[in-house]
Amino acid sequence: MVSINDYIQKEIDVQKRFADSGLKEYFDIRSNIRWKNSHKYAEFDMALFKNDIVYAIVEVKMNLGFKSMDNAKKQIYNALELTHCRFGIITDNVKFHLLDSAFSTPQFVEMSFEQIVQCLIKPEAISPSISGEKNIETKEEIKKILSTCFNADEVSSICEDIKYDENQGFCSFMNVEKEKKFFQLLLKVMDVNKAVYRYTSLETLFTMLNKGTYRMSGIVGMNDKSEIDYFDKECPIDNTGSSIRELNETYLSSCSYLKDDLTMWRLYGDDAKGVCLEFELVPTEKRYANFVLAPVSYAQKRGEHIVLKMLKALSDANVRFAELNKWKHFFKPYDYNVEKEIRLMFLDNGRYDNGVINRDWVKTWSHSIINPIVDFKLNASKFPLQLKQIILGPKMPEMEINKSQIEDLISTKGYMISVEQSEIDNYR
Repeated sequence: MVSINDYIQKEIDVQKRFADSGLKEYFDIRSNIRWKNSHKYAEFDMALFKNDIVYAIVEVKMNLGFKSMDNAKKQIYNALELTHCRFGIITDNVKFHLLDSAFSTPQFVEMSFEQIVQCLIKPEAISPSISGEKNIETKEEIKKILSTCFNADEVSSICEDIKYDENQGFCSFMNVEKEKKFFQLLLKVMDVNKAVYRYTSLETLFTMLNKGTYRMSGIVGMNDKSEIDYFDKECPIDNTGSSIRELNETYLSSCSYLKDDLTMWRLYGDDAKGVCLEFELVPTEKRYANFVLAPVSYAQKRGEHIVLKMLKALSDANVRFAELNKWKHFFKPYDYNVEKEIRLMFLDNGRYDNGVINRDWVKTWSHSIINPIVDFKLNASKFPLQLKQIILGPKMPEMEINKSQIEDLISTKGYMISVEQSEIDNYR
């Protein structure tokens, strides 16, 4: 009887064989991929990524008998439909079967491993005329779609960063940095140039000052359950797969443009018994790497989100995105527009000096989800947010005593942070 350890070892052996073949020079080979959109979910044994876009799915079996082969084919067909990637591979590390979905009548063909490698490295080119009804044959269609959200100069700049890949049969950004530039422009990142505010509890403030840290939470456990599916429902784009590790390397922290605001006190300031923290911004070029600070994009009205409509149109026109699972957290429904939210996103891929002083895991209080957290040194010179003022909520317990105690705590810790009371005097 085959054990789970036998199967895991088989997957490891296959992945090593692919890596040792030289394919890792052309592709990012990843295992245990989780892929989902608004209506489907799947896990893949292995996938090959090119420019952060999935290129081939590999299904590993202990042996390729009739029944296991039939099941594997169904899994690959589902995977290719879900991801829109080009190649599907079935193997038991002895036999290899390849399917190229780019052509009108794709079939699984048994090949040697060496032939598989060559097909992946040098695939038969796809003619734009046969690569699907939604394929972009010229950039005019892209320009028309982009013009709904960008001016003419911006459209031209974006189009220069998009390429058609005849080997894969779709358009994508040349690399992740080009895609990042697109989303930064779309979200008006450069418009974030004034103070932002974060409403939180007195307990959180005390931990922040006493430990001298600013904490950010992983996106898996921090989502407001009322908004978690918003992007996928309003903009169901299938190419949003990523590994759980990648998701757990993405952290968010929410702020607002609203200072000492009655609604925000009620929603996030512990019913006005907490604090409003005022942060000044460090210029982008002086920040640690891999931070994005951007305004949230809200729908114009219920059921009408122009930006998401544009992204869906680009997807329908066969434009692919590599990191949509990260950027989709900057979009929210019209009902949240009152919050005027600014979100800080941190991508912790370990390749840069990013200022992290602690990585840990917690169980979230609101949803009981095991979730990663990262801590940064409070007011570190390269951290994007610099705490400059603390506003005590209008219902702060022991207002005068707590104000004095917080000021003394700040002094003993060596910070230059002012403490004020809320100007709201009619809070109920």
